Amino acid sequence: MTGPIVSSNHDPDPYVPETLSELDDYVVPMMGNAPFFKDESSYLPDRSIDTEFYGLIEGFGRVRDKIGEEQYAKAIDIAAHMKALFLEAADEDDPKTMEGIMLIHELIDIIDAARARRVKSKLKDDEGRVTGD
Repeated sequence: MTGPIVSSNHDPDPYVPETLSELDDYVVPMMGNAPFFKDESSYLPDRSIDTEFYGLIEGFGRVRDKIGEEQYAKAIDIAAHMKALFLEAADEDDPKTMEGIMLIHELIDIIDAARARRVKSKLKDDEGRVTGD
């Protein structure tokens, strides 16, 4: 994507997860925000399906070396399919929303597997600790 994807009245840069744990923290709440990803509280007035999926895709890009090329490609395909389902969904009870939420679980599995491999291999995070990041 090019250029800001949110209104110029607010922060033009949507949040992008930097680590596997941040990505996990980003993905899990998507289940409760599907299918529209609108902020009802007004704390995040620029949140939209586009900003959420921008953060998701860019976040997977930032951990690409940690999850591997095959899992990265799979995650990007899942994200594209999820977004398409959510765009077609009429509301949160729509079967397409439920199908998209099931795909969120697949993304969580990709993240969890990468974190488990990193812990098992005793790979250190940026702070020099074995955390799975």
